[in-house]
Amino acid sequence: MMAKCPVCETEYTPNEVETCSVCGYDLTPYPPVIGGIPSGFLEKEKKRIAAAKRVWQLSQSQIESAQAMVSQLQSSIDGMTQTMNRLAQSQNQRQADFQSQLDGIVERIDSLNKEQNQQQLQNLQSQLDKINRQIGNLTQSQSQQKTEIIEAIKSELKPILEEVQDVPIVSASGFDYTQLNRLLKSGNWKAADEETAKMMLAVARQTQRGYLDEGDIKNFPCDDLRIIDGLWVKHSRGRFGLSVQKQIYINCGGKPDGSYPGATIWERYMDEVGWRVNGSYLLSWSDCTFSAAAPLGHLPARMHIHGRWENGKLMGFRLYLLSRTDL
Repeated sequence: MMAKCPVCETEYTPNEVETCSVCGYDLTPYPPVIGGIPSGFLEKEKKRIAAAKRVWQLSQSQIESAQAMVSQLQSSIDGMTQTMNRLAQSQNQRQADFQSQLDGIVERIDSLNKEQNQQQLQNLQSQLDKINRQIGNLTQSQSQQKTEIIEAIKSELKPILEEVQDVPIVSASGFDYTQLNRLLKSGNWKAADEETAKMMLAVARQTQRGYLDEGDIKNFPCDDLRIIDGLWVKHSRGRFGLSVQKQIYINCGGKPDGSYPGATIWERYMDEVGWRVNGSYLLSWSDCTFSAAAPLGHLPARMHIHGRWENGKLMGFRLYLLSRTDL
């Protein structure tokens, strides 16, 4: 026989369950009591059951109310979802419409830009061609004006340059080296070498004798020696000159003290300056090389070659010339 839960009235089978499966009320039967259950206990138990029933009913009412609210919320959510879906569809459609309109506008802009750009490019090209023609005309005009100005300047400077070139180069002892300067400047090495020998003999007052010895070199004026050497070094760009010969001599092992360095060093020096070729000394001054391609220190040579190279006086002249401290 089925029984009902005193709280929620859920049916159950006595002695098979201990608590109600719905409200959780204790359904275990009271133990047998001799003389019966006291009336006070029964009254208290009834009150407890009544209170539990009220709580159950209240909770059920709240549950039903909550379920109703959930149902309403669900209905509202469903409505909102449908509305949002409709809005999304509408927005997508509007976006598609906008995109279509935008694509059309872009196509029109591109078309207009192509036409405008083509026209602008043509205009720019026309302007550029015009500017190029103007620049070409201006360049030709400027070039012609530049040429005319240069020629005019040259014409005006020519007498000045000639006058400057003819400015005398005179040493402290009164000797004029203007002609030597002209010859060296023009690259006339042979004539310049001959002029150098002529001037050195004149300065040493040995023109009649025709050569210089060690005494002449010891007393040769410093200013004249420096002018001669400076002109040679300047116009040969450092290839020729008395000081160049001295440096080569030192590099070969010679000492600039006027002493004979020995055959090995002396022949090495003569080989370096090109006055000795393949073991043989040059026989005469005309055998020298009178060009910028000559060996370093090859010129001036006229004063060095006055006969045989082993001549004692000439040897002394060369050694003392290489020992001058003002070179």
